[in-house]
Amino acid sequence: MATLVVSVSQNAVVQAESAILGCDRCMPGAKAPFWRILDNLRVQQENQVDVIYILPILATCPNCRAPIDEITLVQPKRSSKATPNSALLRDEI
Repeated sequence: MATLVVSVSQNAVVQAESAILGCDRCMPGAKAPFWRILDNLRVQQENQVDVIYILPILATCPNCRAPIDEITLVQPKRSSKATPNSALLRDEI
């Protein structure tokens, strides 16, 4: 399986923050890793590709202000489905 390294823009981090209610520190029911939120922001290519995200800054929980990295568990907003937008990502190596 191929691996794709994606450098995430700061704008994408902000958009991903706005797509979540909170993190595992403030919402015990948080079960989705933050990278899944980032997955929703990018234009999907092949399903057979592992993606590794590189964040320029840590995201911040909109509820408790704790730092969020790629593997932090978060609670997505139910009604918010991020629209894929390739302009949100800087580089794909």
